[in-house]
Amino acid sequence: MIPQAPSLSLALQYHQSGQLDAAAEIYREVLADEPQNADARHLLGLVALQSGNYELAADQILRAIRLKSGVAVFHSNLGVAYQSLKKLDEAVACFRRAINLAPNHVEAHNNLANTLREQGKVPEAVASWQRALALKPNYVDAWSNLAVALRQLGNIEEFVACLRTVFRLRPDRADCCNNLASALHEQGKVDEAIALYRRAIQLDPTFALPHNNLGNVLQEQGKLAEACQCYQWAIDLKPDLAEAHLGLASTQNEQGKSTDAIQHYLTAIQIKPGMAASHHNLGVVLQEQGDFAGAERCFRSAIASDFRYAVAHGDLATLLRARLPAEDIAAQQQLLLDSGLTREQQAALHFGLAQVFDARGAYAKAAEHSSVANALRLAQWKIAGQEYDPEAHSEFVNRIIAEFTPEFFARVGDFGMQTERPVFLVGLPRSGTTLIEQILASHSQVFGAGELTLARDAFAATCDSGKNPGIQHSSLDREGIQRLAGRHLDELHGRNGTALRVIDKMPDNYLYMGFLAALFPRARFIHCQRDLRDVAVSCWMSNFRAIRWASTPGDIATRFRDYLRLMDRWREVLPVPVLEISYEETVAGLEGVARKLVAWCGLEWEPGCLEFHRGKRAVRTASAVQVRQPLYATSVGRWKHYEQSLATLLSALPGGQ
Repeated sequence: MIPQAPSLSLALQYHQSGQLDAAAEIYREVLADEPQNADARHLLGLVALQSGNYELAADQILRAIRLKSGVAVFHSNLGVAYQSLKKLDEAVACFRRAINLAPNHVEAHNNLANTLREQGKVPEAVASWQRALALKPNYVDAWSNLAVALRQLGNIEEFVACLRTVFRLRPDRADCCNNLASALHEQGKVDEAIALYRRAIQLDPTFALPHNNLGNVLQEQGKLAEACQCYQWAIDLKPDLAEAHLGLASTQNEQGKSTDAIQHYLTAIQIKPGMAASHHNLGVVLQEQGDFAGAERCFRSAIASDFRYAVAHGDLATLLRARLPAEDIAAQQQLLLDSGLTREQQAALHFGLAQVFDARGAYAKAAEHSSVANALRLAQWKIAGQEYDPEAHSEFVNRIIAEFTPEFFARVGDFGMQTERPVFLVGLPRSGTTLIEQILASHSQVFGAGELTLARDAFAATCDSGKNPGIQHSSLDREGIQRLAGRHLDELHGRNGTALRVIDKMPDNYLYMGFLAALFPRARFIHCQRDLRDVAVSCWMSNFRAIRWASTPGDIATRFRDYLRLMDRWREVLPVPVLEISYEETVAGLEGVARKLVAWCGLEWEPGCLEFHRGKRAVRTASAVQVRQPLYATSVGRWKHYEQSLATLLSALPGGQ
C-alpha cells in the first residue's frame, strides 16, 4: 500500500507520529504533481477523518475509490466516515464491500458490527463481532463491543464472560477494570466490584468513571460520606460528568441535604438534558418536600427523555393514583409488552399500576399487579443471591433475646448518656411511623430527622465480623457505650443543633431497642402498632427496593412472628418506658393521641400538631404523599378489600390475622 514516492513516505512518518497538518500538506503536494495518486488521496481523507472533518473525509476517500476501487481499507475507512455522519446504510454497504474484497479484514468486521448495532440490528452485530474474534482472538475492542451487545440482548452471563476475557487480555487498562467491575456490581458481586474499581483508580487516578462507580456502590452500602467523597473526586476530575452530579445529589438527599441535592440534580440536567434519572430523582426530592405538581412535571420530563424509563412511570402512577389519566395507564400497559424490559423495570410498572387500581376500587386488578411485581422482585433478588433468609433473621432475633437480659441491663444501667434529646420511633413498615413523626415534627421544639440507619450501624459495629456475626454486647463497658452514644448524638446534632427533641425514626429499630436503651436510658421510645392485616397488604403493595421480606406471604408472616415475640421480650426486660400508639387509635382520635405524644416527649402542647399535613419538612418514605393530607380513615380495614384475592397472604399471618 505504501507508494514509491519518497515525499509520500515522509508524509506517512508525520502522519503516524500524529503530525496531521504536516502530513496533509505533503499529501496535497503529491496530489498537485500526481492527481491520480489514489493512495495520497485516501491518506488525505484519513487525515480529515482523524481530525473530525467527516464530510471532507468522505469526499476524499470516495475520490480515491474511483481511482482504485479494489482496496478494502479504502471502503472500510469510507464506511467509518459515513458512520460518523450517521449515514448508516451507506456505512454498512462500505463495510460489506471491504469484507468482500478482504474476508479477513478484522477492522471491517468490527466496524460493520458497530454500525449494525447502531441500526438496532443487535443479533447481526453479534455475529459480525464473533467473526472478527475468530480472526483475531485477542481483539480487545471487539470483545468490549460484543459485551455491550450481549448486555442489550439480556445475555448477562455471556456479557460478564466477555468482560472477563477483556480483563485477562488487558489487566493493565483502567477502562477494562472499570467495565468488568460495573458488570459484577450489576450481578451483586459487590466485593469483587469494589476491588476492581479501586484497581482501576490505582492504574489511572485521573480516570473519573471508576471514582463515580465506586461512589454508587458505597451509596448502596449506606456509606454516604465515603460515597460523597468519591463523587466529588469524579467531579473534580471531570466537571461535566453528569452521572457524578446525579450520584452526589442522591447521596446528599439521603443525608438530608435536599437543597444541595437539588442543585446537583439541576447541574446534571443542564449537562445532560436527556438523562432521565436526573429528572426522575429531582421529582422524588420535590415529592418528599410536598411539591407534588413539581414532582409530576419532573416524572413526565423523565418519561419524555426516555419512554422506557419505567421507574418514572411507576412513581407517576403512585403519585397520582386514581387521578392518573387513562392515556398514562395505556402507555404503561403498552410498555409492559416490551420484551427488553428488565425485571426491575417491569416490577416498577406493576407496583405503580397496583396503586392506581387500588385507588379506583379495582382491587382484584390491584392484587394481580402486586403479585406479578413481587414475583419479579423476588426473581431479581434470587439471581443476585440477595433473597431474604427468614431462618437467619429468626436466629438473629434469638441471639438478641439471649443477649439482652435483665442482668445485662443491671450491669450497664448508668453507663449510657443521660440526655432526653433523642426520640426513637419504631414499628413495622407501614404501621404509621411517618404519621406519628409528622405530628411531633409539627411542634416548634421537635425536629424530625427522618429514617436513619444510625442505630443499625452502631449495633453492627459491636458485633463479630463474618458471615454469621455473633452479638458481643455483654463485653460493652462504660467507655464503649459512651463512645457509641456520643457518636450517635453528634450525628443527630449535625442534622439539627437547636431542637429540644430530635426524632430518630426507623421502623426496624425495634430490633435494637435494648441496645438503644443502654446508650440512652433517658431517651423517649414510641412503638407504633397497626392491624397486621393492613400492614401486610400495604407492604405487599409497596415498591420497597430494600425490604426483601415483603415479596412472599411466608416471609411476611415469619417476619411478623419474630417482631411480635421480640416486642413481647422488650415489654418484659426493657428498663425504660415505651409509649405504644396504634394507628387505629390515632385515626379515631387525633387530638387525644397528639396530646399524649407531646406530653410523652416532655413538651407543652401546641395546636399546630393537629395541622401536621401542612408541614414543610421533607418526608422520605412511602407515606410522603399521604402525610401531606388531612387524616383519613380509609386505610383502616383496607385488608378487607383483599380478603379473597390475597387470602394466602392474610391466612399466613400470626394470630389468625
